[in-house]
This record gives sequence, structure tokens and C-alpha cells, in this order.
Amino acid sequence: MERADPRPAGRGGDRGAARPADPPAPSGGRRARRGAGREAARRRRAEAALRREEARYRTLVERLPVVVYVNRGDEVSSALYVSPGYEELLGFTAEERLADPELWVKRLHPEDRDRVLAQPEEGGTWRCEYRLVRKDGSVVWVRDEAVRVEDGEGDEPVWQGVLWDITAQKEAEERLRAAEEQLRRAEQRYRTLVEQLPAVLYIDRPAERDVTEYVSPQIREILGVPPERYLAEPDLWAEHLHPEDRDRAVRAYHEAVRRGGRLTQEYRFVRPDGRVVWIRDDAVVLPDPGGGPPIVQGVMYDITELKLAEEALRESERREREAAERLRALDEMKNTFLAAVSHELRSPLTAILGLALTLEQQPDLPREERVDLLSRLVGNARKLDRLLTDLLDIDRLQRGIVTPRYRTIDVGALVRRTVEDLDVAADRRLLVQAEPAVAEVDPAKLERIVENLVANAARHTAPDRTIWVAVREEAGGVLLAVEDDGPGVPPALRDAIFEPFRQGPSATPHTPGTGIGLSLVARFAELHGGRAWVEERPGGGASFRVWLPASPPGAGDGRGASSGAAAR
Repeated sequence: MERADPRPAGRGGDRGAARPADPPAPSGGRRARRGAGREAARRRRAEAALRREEARYRTLVERLPVVVYVNRGDEVSSALYVSPGYEELLGFTAEERLADPELWVKRLHPEDRDRVLAQPEEGGTWRCEYRLVRKDGSVVWVRDEAVRVEDGEGDEPVWQGVLWDITAQKEAEERLRAAEEQLRRAEQRYRTLVEQLPAVLYIDRPAERDVTEYVSPQIREILGVPPERYLAEPDLWAEHLHPEDRDRAVRAYHEAVRRGGRLTQEYRFVRPDGRVVWIRDDAVVLPDPGGGPPIVQGVMYDITELKLAEEALRESERREREAAERLRALDEMKNTFLAAVSHELRSPLTAILGLALTLEQQPDLPREERVDLLSRLVGNARKLDRLLTDLLDIDRLQRGIVTPRYRTIDVGALVRRTVEDLDVAADRRLLVQAEPAVAEVDPAKLERIVENLVANAARHTAPDRTIWVAVREEAGGVLLAVEDDGPGVPPALRDAIFEPFRQGPSATPHTPGTGIGLSLVARFAELHGGRAWVEERPGGGASFRVWLPASPPGAGDGRGASSGAAAR
């Protein structure tokens, strides 16, 4: 509707009308003439002050980044007054708008016209957001807010209103769809004219101290400070600025006062209730018409929700980057795992196939050679069995369906027997020092721990290196240590190496392993209520350690039980 004239009216309704001169003083002497002269001088000073005040507030209204207008209440909203900003907003001069009563209706965007014209008033106010077609054919979004004003003398009421150019805001809303609802809520409270705008308007006169001469009532809602207190305490603004923003904001303000012109900055303000709000401060520094200190006229907007939306967008982008990085790492892990598993499967399968073909094609082999071939065939079959068992165990552990079968045994004796049965013991220097140590453990799981630790040490060290296996009682439980004098494990890998499919540098790149052996060691230790870790061996190399409690938690309740597939 493009529905106040900012010029202040006198008490009788006239704007700037000169007060009639007093009747001439009756002749009666010099004293009467002097009294009349003083009264006339006082009257001239009062009129000058009124003109200055009118000029100040008119300057405030016409320099705001909005269009102020006064319209009749007819069907086409004929204009009675429009501020000079109309030309900047729509390309039409104020005179063109006043000369054409239907100009506003003509320039309504075709898609918005019916909605805008049908927009009802509510309680004497009218608000709407719509598009106008500028003189050059471009489209501008405006926010239109008006109030119906009765003059109290029976004349036809008029609409006093303000037009905001919100094109940039609409474009920002399009880019930040997620923030649209928050921005709408933040802009629900519109007011009319200067003291009803959804922002804090202020007039400062920075001389020796920064004195605020005027501040709009919205300061109570936005900054949490009553207008009276803000006017009475010149240092309140600077004192309540966020500590991280204070020096920058105060310096920018004083620099703008020194050089003149416009100032736009964003900063945080700490309300008296402790809540922090983001403020956008748009101001202009003007010379004083009377030659005094400059005047700063400005508007403070609450942009907290916009900042929150921007932060949410940045956080979303950060999470997206992290997710992409995790997917990339998982993809690399998958490729490494598939390559390793295919190699680990192919080697024994190839050997089994070759041995089986030899036995098939040469039935008359000497018994000694036949026994050797069968022994190698069985060994490779066992390798396949161990690999498949490891894969199945990883899956069962991930799903939480593995339950230990506890038995009280001598851990040292079990470790010695396990090491003696390992193939690696035949071609490596492997030293065992296993003291008697009684504990409740799952023997099958403990054997797997020992097998995987020794196999890991053999895979990551050269054939001429030594492997040590030790068992001893420690801290109310049993400590198993498998050490080597190889290259050791880099500190950066000492935690990650126990994750599935993670591998350290191997001394035998042609047999890289699957990267699940150490993960099983850590998981089996946790099943017993213990833990697994790696540290540097004194003298160089790696020392893999597993500590198991003498009596695991819940061992007496679940002995021999399984919660799904049979546990090995």
C-alpha cells in the first residue's frame, strides 16, 4: 500500500508557522520599549531552536536507508509526501511519485499485485513484503509498513509509512534456506517511523566525550538497557561490548568520527542479563549545521540469528568434510583389506592346488615325499582356516555375539604349548620364559592371542631377528609380553594399530597380512576385562603386551555359555 511526515508540528497543528507578533508596547517610556525588545529576542531564539530541532529530525528521517511517505487512504494510495530516497529505491523522483497517484500500483510486480492490494490492515497498521518494478525494469524487494493516523479534527485519515529495500536480504534468504524461519521470526515485530522501527536508532554528539542525545525505545528489547540509563551513562556502550570486539569497534567509531562519512561494522554486545547479541551498526557522521561537533546518526540491528545460521552452515560444512575424510579412509582401508585378503587366500590355495595335483598325478611317489607333501598341504589348509576364523571372529565381535568360556588354567603352560606348536618356531629364533600363573581365561581365545602376537612379530621383523615370549603375574592378573628386536612401532601408530585393517610397516611386503590379527588381540583382551597395548622395547624393537585379570568380571555367571554362534 506504500502507506510520517517527519516534520514536527506545533501545538496547534501548524508546521513551522510564525507566531504572530505581540501588539506594540504602549507608549509610556523607555522601560516599556526595552522590555518589548527582550521579549522579541527571546521569541526569536525559541523559533531558531525549533527550526534546528526540526532540521535535525528531518535530517535523521531523510538520511535513513529507507523511504518515508505519507499517503491518502484512497484506492490507489495517492502520495502526499515521499522522502528523497524514493528515487534511489525505484528510479522515480519524489515529484514524479506525487504527480502520478497511480504510480505505486502500476509498479507493483504482476505476481504480487493481487496479494498486496488484498492485504488487510490489522488494528490500524498495514505490513507487507512485495516486489516493485523500478524505472529501468529491474526488480526490487521492499518491506512496507504503515500506520493509519487520525488528525483528531475530522479530516480524512492518512497513512504514514516506511519502505525498506530488502533485496539483499531476500537474496541472502535464498542462499540460506535453513535460516529462513529464524530470520522471519526475528523480523516479525515491525514498527512505524523512527521510534517504531525494529532497530535501535541513535544520535550521538562526540565531543570530548561520546554523548548520546537520542536513542529509540527498542534499545530496551535489543540491548536489554532502558533508554534513560543509556542516555545517562555515556560509557555504557563501550563497557558492554564483547571483550574480543571492544578495541576494534571503539577504534572504528572514533576513526569514522574523525574522517566523517559512513560507518558499518558488526560486533557483539553483552546485555546486562549476560546474553550476547550480534549487532550490525550502520551510521553516518554529519557536520553540525550550527558549526558545533559532528553528529553521528545510526541504526543498530540485531543479527544474532543470522550469525547463528552462518555458524550452523559452517558447522555443517565441517561435519561434511569430516564425513568425507572418514569415507576416504574407509575406502582406503577396504582396498588395503581386499588386497591383503586376496593375497592371503591366493597363496595357500595355490599351494594346496599344486600339492594336490602332484599327489594326483604321481600316485607312486615315495612314502617320504608323499608325507612331506601331505604335511605341507595340511599346513596351508590350516592357514586358510585361521584366516577364515579371524574374519568370522571380527564379524562376531562387531555384533557382540562372542562370549568367553572361562576355565581356571596355568597360563604359562598354555602359552608354552601354543608357541611350540607354531610353524614360525621352526625357522625363527624364538625364546619363551613363561612362569606359572593361574587365571580364569578362555583357553581358545588366549591361544589366538599368542598365535596372532607371534605371527605379527614374525611378519614385521627380518628372519635373523629374535622373538621373546614372556608370561608373569602382575597387578592381580597375568601379563603376556611378545617382544622383538625389529624396527619397532612408530608412536603415531601405537593406538591405531589395534584398529581393524590397520597395519604397520612390514619386513615382508610380499606377505602384508590382513590387518585384523592385532584387532582380535585387543578385542579378546577386552572380553576378559583386560587390555592390549604396545610400547618400545628396551634396547630397541616392539613390546606387545596383554594384561588379563586373574578373575574376569562376570566369569562365574557365563562360564561355558554362548549368546549366539559357537565361540572358539
